[in-house]
Amino acid sequence: MAPARTGDLQVHGTQQERRGRTHLFVLDERLTGHATFLTATLVLGDATAPCPLQVRILTFDDVTVLSPLPGQELPTARDGQAFTSMLMLPHGWRPPVIPEDFARAAAAAGIDTDAWSEPEARHLLTFLGKARESSPVRVQRIKAIITALSETR
Repeated sequence: MAPARTGDLQVHGTQQERRGRTHLFVLDERLTGHATFLTATLVLGDATAPCPLQVRILTFDDVTVLSPLPGQELPTARDGQAFTSMLMLPHGWRPPVIPEDFARAAAAAGIDTDAWSEPEARHLLTFLGKARESSPVRVQRIKAIITALSETR
């Protein structure tokens, strides 16, 4: 799930309690396009009684969890209680950044990286990003990605 615009994103999920004291907000859909560990504001409640809560975004392989930052009064809730809230993202949606070495190789092969879907770009760039710049492994990975993308055109 990615926002239609930067800033605000309506989220749904369940509140969970861990060890009787830690509240977590587990989203129904995994967030995409947001770097994990960044902070945001989760606005609980309704327009007449909003309850802003500073949270850390934790996105894993298959789930996104919002973890309240310490030192805040948490609203009372039952474990497993559903919620619908607004997540205010000061940093907005973060599109994937194409590294220059790969961008040059893609351009030389006639591959339009702007045509990729966001999940496809993240998958390929994560694979590439695990290799150090200018290393033989990175050069091989760039070649492998270019070859695979050339074959699908």
